[in-house]
Amino acid sequence: MNNHKNKFYLKLSSVLIVATIGCLLVAVYLRTKSNTNMYQFLMWDIFLAWVPFIISSTISYVSNKKLTKTSIALVGVMCASWLFFLPNSAYLFTEILHAFRYFDPQGETKFWVDIDFWYSLSLTFVVAILGLLLSICSIHQIHRLLNKRLNPFSSMVIVGVILLLSSLGVYIGRFNRWNSWDVLKQPGLILKDIMTDLSAGNSILVEFVAMVFVIQALGYISLRILTGKSNNI
Repeated sequence: MNNHKNKFYLKLSSVLIVATIGCLLVAVYLRTKSNTNMYQFLMWDIFLAWVPFIISSTISYVSNKKLTKTSIALVGVMCASWLFFLPNSAYLFTEILHAFRYFDPQGETKFWVDIDFWYSLSLTFVVAILGLLLSICSIHQIHRLLNKRLNPFSSMVIVGVILLLSSLGVYIGRFNRWNSWDVLKQPGLILKDIMTDLSAGNSILVEFVAMVFVIQALGYISLRILTGKSNNI
């Protein structure tokens, strides 16, 4: 079973790495062609999106070994770090907006006949899929570990809470512009921003968080169905 799981995640990681390299190359091409710094931020954002998957993979590896007091403490620290960084993966979904950022919809020439727009749209679309896959695959790894220690219902409830927190984190990152480490540095200000947004008459917080939650949940359910071996993978 472990060999099957290892092969599955090795193949998956290979595909995600290829997709990552492809996205970065397209971003470089667009910057070079336009002689601008467009999509320069993608390298950092994609790196942060990979962090949760790397952490969850490490947690999975350590947890499958003989646990000691030291390794248990290490897993606890890694789980906390994983939860803080997790929203960075699904955050890539919001990068789709940049496909329209660099093109003038009011220009004389329709922006959709510009091939660079389609490069840009394709890039952000793949980046969005990459981020969602990194998120749901990372959660899938943690879910497997939860299933070993909790009953299926309890572990599923925890996964639901994780998806909700991840979705809220995407909102906080995109609209309030807070980073993962700010949860520790300035939790009071983050909470204040959330309460302010909730009380605003034109707030999109609840609807946006619900939308990202549904997208991630559907992706997660699809992953479990497509593998066809949710209890073994």
